[in-house]
Amino acid sequence: MSSISKRAAFTLIELLVVISIILIATSILFVGGGGGGDGVKLSSAQRVVSSMAQGVRGQALLKAQRARLIIYSESNTEEPDKMLRFFGIIYEDPDIENQWLAATQGTSLPEGIYFDPDLSEDNNWQGLTMNLEYPRQSSQPENGPQYYYYEFNPNGTMASGFENSWMVLRAGTLKPDGSGELAVSFDEEAKANLKSALIFRRVGSTTLVTDPDEINP
Repeated sequence: MSSISKRAAFTLIELLVVISIILIATSILFVGGGGGGDGVKLSSAQRVVSSMAQGVRGQALLKAQRARLIIYSESNTEEPDKMLRFFGIIYEDPDIENQWLAATQGTSLPEGIYFDPDLSEDNNWQGLTMNLEYPRQSSQPENGPQYYYYEFNPNGTMASGFENSWMVLRAGTLKPDGSGELAVSFDEEAKANLKSALIFRRVGSTTLVTDPDEINP
């Protein structure tokens, strides 16, 4: 078999795998307040985000474009259920630089489980943000709500300048802060050890961390 035909077959397999991952990640329905406790919800959230991360990497490889895993970060009262819980996948428009296309409709983590941007930054994440209207299937202008993001290069590697970039997930509570604005609090002592993480390796692979003692600080 020629090298060209081998590459074509490999690309088809990639496509099937990525479609399966995206369908699994976006078809999961979490019922708020369901049984199992925060520990079970945390494990479920970690598995979902891991699947989505591989879906983002697959999009980058298949489209030969930059792709991002995005997390809703707006601190407002219009869509409080999305704050630090709503994840999506986008890739760069091949025809318009710095314009983005939605690859999925987005997925919410289980109720009470959130992305922790501060602890993620303490573990080498760069705290990157962007603004866009999501999910829309057309080109995305740089406006709309703010999202945090993790980016993959067109070759499937991480765009981060660090060797390993962490994403920390934690059990928390959405409530008003000192100024009356809604915010996610991770200060409850009973939930202090309810945290897990994903390590995004420079080569594009993802490692799960389930031991809270391994997550700094």
